[in-house]
Amino acid sequence: MITIMPADKAFLQSISAPRGADAMVLRDSGGTVDGYALFCVDGDAVEILAVKTDLPMMTEGLIRSVLNTGDCRGATKGVCRDNALAPILRRLEFEEENGEWVVSIEKFFRGECKCGK
Repeated sequence: MITIMPADKAFLQSISAPRGADAMVLRDSGGTVDGYALFCVDGDAVEILAVKTDLPMMTEGLIRSVLNTGDCRGATKGVCRDNALAPILRRLEFEEENGEWVVSIEKFFRGECKCGK
């Protein structure tokens, strides 16, 4: 079983997370961290700073968990400047605007499902 959960302070220190950043971690049933998504919430935006995992199928789940966390903290949009994530961000309906990828969180979670289309 794999679980995505908030990182603790020790984990954030172990990856030298910038001040004010948080992370969602991907843990297996033995507690081993198999990846993480580093992010920060600033005003109405949750910014995805990095997604690191050796399990490519989990990248989308980590991004979704960050957007959900941002939504719970009052963010209305998701932002990412990491162009290496562009193929996944496009599939998740982020749009490129002025060199960054942006999505409305409300549209993302409450819009029409286009899974498999």
